[in-house]
Amino acid sequence: MQKVDVSELQGPLTEFFDQIGGHNGRARFDEFKLWLKGVILTALEALIDLSIPCTLPFKGAERISPAKSGVVKLEKRGDDLFLDGKKINLFLSDGQRNGHTIGGHDLRKELETRGGNVGGSILDHLVAHPELWPESWKKDSNGNTIYVFFWDDIFRYSNGNLCVRYGYWCDSKVISYSYYLGHDWDFRSPAASSQVSS
Repeated sequence: MQKVDVSELQGPLTEFFDQIGGHNGRARFDEFKLWLKGVILTALEALIDLSIPCTLPFKGAERISPAKSGVVKLEKRGDDLFLDGKKINLFLSDGQRNGHTIGGHDLRKELETRGGNVGGSILDHLVAHPELWPESWKKDSNGNTIYVFFWDDIFRYSNGNLCVRYGYWCDSKVISYSYYLGHDWDFRSPAASSQVSS
């Protein structure tokens, strides 16, 4: 989907409305611009009911995170996402920086202590509305795919192992998978966090 600034439409549409609308063409065009801005704004924000459980990452998965409640507002401003007015940042632990890795269980403890984790319901909405996925979340400065983890929801496999869901950009859509906490996390695997990044 190509983004078009409303101002780019002005020349062709003004000419069109002048041709079909005469003296009222300009007024119709101004009304159209207001309508179009409303359509664009509507598409860039959503209310998400957290009491509706997020998608399970696989058949038989058990969600072990506490049930959520309330409604949150997700909105895109420029290339940033905001959750109830707080910017969603991509957080990396010190253990993920400078060539280091950190085990998933250790990272989970750190993130739970830190707070501000974003959950699977937000990822579900981004999968359904890929136009909201920020450009800055697609690739890092070296062209590596970024795998964004949504740590507020943890799941259990039938064998007892834990996993967390993540999303990444591929072929103009957001793909969602899960990752086993027994693995290591590196610089390509930030956490979506609605708290100020450090």
